[in-house]
Order: sequence, then C-alpha cells, then structure tokens
Amino acid sequence: MPRFILTVVGNAVAGREDEANEWYDTIHLQEVLALPGFVSAQRFEPTEPEEGKPVRYLAHYEIEADDPSGPMAALGQAVQTTMNMSDAMDASSFVTNVYKARTEKFEK
Repeated sequence: MPRFILTVVGNAVAGREDEANEWYDTIHLQEVLALPGFVSAQRFEPTEPEEGKPVRYLAHYEIEADDPSGPMAALGQAVQTTMNMSDAMDASSFVTNVYKARTEKFEK
C-alpha cells in the first residue's frame, strides 16, 4: 500500500511554548495516530532556532492508504469534533502539505 507524508509546520503562541509542546507531544500525536491510515508521527524543532524565521516546529506523519484523502478527511473531522485541541498553538501559523513519493526509498 502506498505511503504518504503529511507535514505540519507552525508555532506556539508566544510565551506558551512549554504548554504547546506538552500538549502536542503527549496528546495530539497520539490522537492523530488513533485515526485510520496514520502509521507514524514525529515532531522536530530546529537545532539552532533563528529569530525571524516564519515557523519553529515541524510535525511529520506517515499515512498508509491507497488515497490520502480519506485519512485527511478523518483528521479534519476529528480536529473539529473529538480531538483535544490546544489554544497554546498558533493555528494561524500552520501550513500543511501531503506528499507522495517521487522515488523509492534509498537507505544506506
């Protein structure tokens, strides 16, 4: 079955980084993984944050499905209805993209 990558980049509300990270790391990632099609989740932050960069955090999800639209629709519905969302994240800063593989995975 094909795998797709969902990336979400965004920021915490200024001054609420600890609260936002606690929520994202301990609640939100697990809620997304409970949805059909989502098989992995991981968050990243820059090794050397630079002032003035537009976003600070990146979430990386793997979706396993013939078509990512089903899992993405389930995610959108859950965000609106059942997920425990946090206002410590600056939702207006979020940018999401779904990617399909262009090549096979090369590993060393």
